[in-house]
Amino acid sequence: MKLPDRPHTPFFLQIYQWATRPTNFLDSCTQTYGDIFMTEWPGSDSIVFVSNPKAIEKILTAPPDTFNIGQTYEMLRPLVGKQSLMIMDGKPHQRQRSLVMPPLHGESMRSYGNIICEFTEQMIQQWKIGEKIKLGSCANKISMNTMLQVVFGSEETEQLVQLRQKFIQMFDLISSPILSLHLFMQPLQKDLGNWSPWGRFLRLRNQVDKLIYAEIAHRRQQPKLEPTDVLSLLMAARDQQGRAMNDEELRDEIMTVLSGKGTSASAILFALYSVYKHPEVLQNLRDELNSISNLKDTNAIAKLPYLTAISQETMRLYPLTLVAMRLTTKPFEIMGYKLPVGTQIFPNIYSTHHREDLFPNPKQFKPERFLERRYSPYEYLPFGGGHRRCIGYAFAPFQMKLVLATIVLHCQLELIDDAPINLVRHAAGVAPEKEVYMKVNKL
Repeated sequence: MKLPDRPHTPFFLQIYQWATRPTNFLDSCTQTYGDIFMTEWPGSDSIVFVSNPKAIEKILTAPPDTFNIGQTYEMLRPLVGKQSLMIMDGKPHQRQRSLVMPPLHGESMRSYGNIICEFTEQMIQQWKIGEKIKLGSCANKISMNTMLQVVFGSEETEQLVQLRQKFIQMFDLISSPILSLHLFMQPLQKDLGNWSPWGRFLRLRNQVDKLIYAEIAHRRQQPKLEPTDVLSLLMAARDQQGRAMNDEELRDEIMTVLSGKGTSASAILFALYSVYKHPEVLQNLRDELNSISNLKDTNAIAKLPYLTAISQETMRLYPLTLVAMRLTTKPFEIMGYKLPVGTQIFPNIYSTHHREDLFPNPKQFKPERFLERRYSPYEYLPFGGGHRRCIGYAFAPFQMKLVLATIVLHCQLELIDDAPINLVRHAAGVAPEKEVYMKVNKL
């Protein structure tokens, strides 16, 4: 049986590069092998990477029983748990998704807009003219604080304060390239005490779990009459049979929602870096923001065409997730190859977003692309696609746009070093290898 070409470098180098510098790995392989290539790594199913839009369409529109998707996320089980919708397939996944989606979409978003802007304004107020700020740290702080308040609410009980602190510590650790390598290579997952990365993660996770279950128990005893935070909304949600989620399901879905925090922070960082690196983009954005009559209307701001195009171009150039993942449950033919059962197929989002035929000069930051052309969901897919599209597809760009708009409206920043940034893995996506610094010129 003929199978796609594969790189011939030692497998451990391929795994290391994929786990730490994935864009370099994808660039190298697509330049050498084109729209489809595969890897065969010890302890892993064969992986076929695909960056042809028509082939991606075939994958994402295939009948649901063609693939097992939950199994491809098994490496995240230590973080999100076995009851996470990411790990599930079929009817259990449909049930969990129907319960988790409403708090992150539609009317629920209105209350989150003010939270995002308020946290951003509070951070700006702490800056001083002439100060050099760390862009990554600022983006991470805004994203984490916003997500924690959106999920748990604004109460400042001792238990919630501890919970937020432990979450920040745990997600800082799990987002590092070192922990990413542990997730990809199960033999590394050994508890060797606090000096080992996996040991530190397990202890932090256990502390977080204890606090989450205590908070759930407290809210079961004293339910909120008008729930607005994600945890309360999930506790109030009922499926078609009238069933609520149990404590373990609630814990795992909370972890699933918060696991998107790292990619949201990277999106904010890349948007600010890209806008301030291109003065003409910054001026166009300022002009558009100044045309808004009510700057308190966060929904109106989030719908601005040029701001939206900036958001889209940011996610094209720096995808929040590099690949979608599928596992074949039956033979699957694609691009002239017949893949056997048990093959992992990865729609290669990053390489698709960097196709010269779709995005001329693909390394250039050019928001106008999205004003001049409408791309299909198989050409532009920052959140994956099909019935497994990332649940954060509405919240992440909403947050990015409001943070960017608030900063541009309230102060003037200057990028200290506008040299191209090297990318390293950060959660499912990428982040700069080094901190990005900006100078505060005016408040």
